[in-house]
Amino acid sequence: MHSSAPKNSTTATIIPPTYKSRDAVAAGLLFAISNVTISALQPIITRYAALRIDPLLFCASSVMVAAGCAAAMLACKGELGLLLELRYLPRLIAISTAGTVATTLALIYGLRKIDAITAVILLESEPIYSLVLAIIFLKERPSRRQLLATATILAAIGYVFGAGHSFRPLYAALLILITPMFWQSSHVLSLKVMPPLTPRIITSARYVYAAIVLLVILLGLKHSSLGALAVPRVLVPVIFTGAFVYFMGSFTWYGAISRLSLAWTTALVIPAVPVASLVFAMIFLGERPTARELAGIASAVIGMLALVLGSDARRNVVPAAALE
Repeated sequence: MHSSAPKNSTTATIIPPTYKSRDAVAAGLLFAISNVTISALQPIITRYAALRIDPLLFCASSVMVAAGCAAAMLACKGELGLLLELRYLPRLIAISTAGTVATTLALIYGLRKIDAITAVILLESEPIYSLVLAIIFLKERPSRRQLLATATILAAIGYVFGAGHSFRPLYAALLILITPMFWQSSHVLSLKVMPPLTPRIITSARYVYAAIVLLVILLGLKHSSLGALAVPRVLVPVIFTGAFVYFMGSFTWYGAISRLSLAWTTALVIPAVPVASLVFAMIFLGERPTARELAGIASAVIGMLALVLGSDARRNVVPAAALE
């Protein structure tokens, strides 16, 4: 199927082949900082929903809200047809499957059994996935400092795991632990087409295709739960999560990594997220961390800061010539 978008819509999505200017780095930093607050809220709102709303209904409905926001944005730009471009379609579907379908389901089913503070500790593994994938697929070379920092993060997670109760049940902990792997896999896939595609195209594709998949699953397994959306205490978290946490979270993230290196952006955002999430969990969920959990979070944050100091913020882009 060919695109129904105007011919000049493709031109509108083309962005410069490299981001190295000070203005680009400054814009990337602004996107990254905005993403910190949004990312910090995700385990909190997901834990809240996991205890009160049917997980599949919450995932499907929230992603549909995000998809609606994304589709409206593309329609205003005259770029909606780009989601159906055959040359990008397989990769966009892969990005959506890894970055949204897998992550939303893994996170909420994990958070049904594990509290938000424990989830924050497990999600601190994200820079490790980022570094490994950047080495394998983006040919970014880690420094000794980065390797030492990665070991520090692993040691911090292992220290909390040694307590024996925080990561119980184990299957729920594993669901949360693999969530960052899917996030980072989708980010690596997106960098292969960004440029020529912009962050808004990638963001929209993630949610539009995921909404279709999750809606089909919901209708097949839990269609009777749709009536719960008429209840305000269900609808409000769904809209907030879809429009703010999912849509704006993805948009600010892709805005950052399209201008900065993947490993550096991850290491800048992630150290601040657990601290903010910890505060949010205490305020909104009434959770209280143990001394061991606090020590683990602090150690992991130190490792993440070392990752920031050990890498270059500028993104060295290799255009995806095969997709042109």
